[in-house]
Amino acid sequence: MQFPWQPGRPERGAGDCRGNFPHQQEEDVMQRRNGLDTWGGGCRTGPWNPKTSRPLPPGILILPPGQSLVSHLLTQGPELGLELVFVWNRDPGRMAGSVPPTLQLQNLAALGERHPDLVVEVAHPKIIHESGAEILRYANLLVGSPSALADQATERQLLEASHCWGHAVFVARGALWGTEDIARLDEAGGLQSLRVTMATHPDGFRLEGPLATAHSTGPRTVLYEGPVRGLCPLAPRNSNTMAAAALAAPSLGFDRVIGVLVADFSLKDMHVVDVELSGPPGPKGRSFAVHTHRENPSEPGAVTGSATITTFWRSLLGCCHLPSKPGIHLC
Repeated sequence: MQFPWQPGRPERGAGDCRGNFPHQQEEDVMQRRNGLDTWGGGCRTGPWNPKTSRPLPPGILILPPGQSLVSHLLTQGPELGLELVFVWNRDPGRMAGSVPPTLQLQNLAALGERHPDLVVEVAHPKIIHESGAEILRYANLLVGSPSALADQATERQLLEASHCWGHAVFVARGALWGTEDIARLDEAGGLQSLRVTMATHPDGFRLEGPLATAHSTGPRTVLYEGPVRGLCPLAPRNSNTMAAAALAAPSLGFDRVIGVLVADFSLKDMHVVDVELSGPPGPKGRSFAVHTHRENPSEPGAVTGSATITTFWRSLLGCCHLPSKPGIHLC
């Protein structure tokens, strides 16, 4: 399904931007799995109304707890004008009994045949690294793993593909409290520093590289403190809030927003996010400052807190009311 405001579905040949992304060969990019347990899917909305909002029909790439997102779309989507059009998983057997057979997409390379207008990734940053630019050939993209954009090549490829095909890159804010306030302050030139600390039980971390072998030295251990860009590849599923902060404050970006990852044995069923920001000193040497403290209940060992799942659902609905224009947009 297409709407009047959307670009036509691209065909190969004249005007094909594929040559801009030589690393994204369809059979290679769209079928590589790298061992990820990945869900996916898609949906459509009702008729476009130029006087109200601009609905988007999503296609969705989902990891548990992404299954709850599929459930939301199946049960609540129709009344909201959203139609689920496909669900994809690396292991098709995992869709049995939970996804209607007609919605199961066996080959991710065939997602264009389902004509999704919005593809929603909540799987893993690698999906964005490998397939994000190719997905933008067919649809708008909602990124549920903002840490993927810490990779400068990935960010550049997404922007190029977005402008090439006329599709938007939406990025979910996740657990970041005060996103709009941070963005407004940054745009006004009033943001000098931004620091995001995420603390939870060590079982809630999915760490890579040197951090994978890091050991807690006490009840509360700082595993990392430094630029968010350096943390994202080491903790790709535990740094999304920090990555969203870097995107909300482009004057600081991934290199100047500070991320702190803390292992705290007392936080068995909770993720705690502290956001601290300050502005430049005023005439009397004092600076504007804000500190927010967010406690997000979670299942023991879970990567995502329960409130974040609700926030992501709201981000999905929110981007359905945003105009489809090239570029990267927090929602």
